Amino acid sequence: MLLRRLAHPSIRFTNVAFRAFSGVVASFKEVSFGYTYDRNLLENTSFSLRSGSKVTLMGQNGSGKSSILKLLTNDLQVGSGKINLTKGETVSTAKQTMPLEMRERSVRDFFHGQFGKRDDPGFKLEGMIAKVLKSVNLVAPLEREIKSFSGGQQARLLLAAALITKPSVLLLDEPTNNLDKVGIEHLRELIEDTDQTCMVISHDEDFLNSFTDSVLYLDVHSKKVEMYDGDYFFVKSEIDKRIKKENSDNKRREKEAQKKKDQAAKFAGKGGGMRKVAKTMRKVADKLADEVVAVRQEVSERSEAKRTASEVSRERSEPRAK
Repeated sequence: MLLRRLAHPSIRFTNVAFRAFSGVVASFKEVSFGYTYDRNLLENTSFSLRSGSKVTLMGQNGSGKSSILKLLTNDLQVGSGKINLTKGETVSTAKQTMPLEMRERSVRDFFHGQFGKRDDPGFKLEGMIAKVLKSVNLVAPLEREIKSFSGGQQARLLLAAALITKPSVLLLDEPTNNLDKVGIEHLRELIEDTDQTCMVISHDEDFLNSFTDSVLYLDVHSKKVEMYDGDYFFVKSEIDKRIKKENSDNKRREKEAQKKKDQAAKFAGKGGGMRKVAKTMRKVADKLADEVVAVRQEVSERSEAKRTASEVSRERSEPRAK
C-alpha cells in the first residue's frame, strides 16, 4: 500500500486503490466513465465510502463530481470497472431542482412517488411524511401543490424526499442552493446528527467544513479520485501546498528544458561530434517537457465560489428594503 503521511496527524493521503477500510458501504474499483467514447471523466479510479462518514466530494467544475453521484445511484452506467454496494445498503440523492412532472402533484402524491410498487408504505405513508417534514423543519399540508412552495421550501421537500426511503447513503448535490441562512444551519445539524453516510458537493466552504471528516478529490487531469481524512479546510490547504510545489517544479523543468534546447541549437551548427551532443540535449529537453505537471486550479476557484456563496447566503437572510 502506498501511503504518504501529511503534516497534520489527523490527515492521510493514500493511493485509494490499495486502501482497506472496515465498514465500507460502497466502493469504486478501477472505474472508467465518460459521456463520449473519446473523453473519459474517470479513468481506472478506485475509492471507498466508510459507514457513517461525512464526505465532501471536491473537484473542478466539469470534472465529473455529479456523475459520480449518478453512478452510485445507477442512473449512469460505468464504461469499465465495477461499483460495489454492500448488501443491505441503499442510496438516495437529494435533487438540486424539483422535476417538472412533480410540480403539479400534491405533497402526498409527491412523497408517494418516491416509492416503488414493491415497497409502497400504504397507510404508514402519512406518518412517514410527517416525520421527514419535521426533520427538514417544514410545514407542508398534504393536499397542497408542490408548485405553490417557494424555491427554498421546494429544496427542503427534495431533501425530505431523499430521506423518506431511509437510505443508508445520502447524496447531496449543491444542497444549500435556494436555502436561506436558517435552512443551511438546519441542514448542517441534520448531516452532523445523522448516522447515515453522507457525500456532499457544495461551493459553500464554511458549510462543508462544519461536518466533513474526509474528502474525495477528483483530479480533472489524472481523472482519478484521491482520498483524504480530515476536515475540509485542512485538506484544501494540503492540496494548495501540492499545487504550489507543482508550479515550482514546472518552472524549474521548463527553465532546464529551454536551456538544453538553446545548447542543442548552438552545438548542432558546429558539425561533427557536436551534432550527437545536440541530439542528446534535445532528448533531455523533451523529457523535461514531458514531466511538466498539469497544475490544478481548484483551490483558487473554490475560494471565489466560497465568497459568492457566502454573499448569497447573507443576502437571503437580510431583510429587503421597502
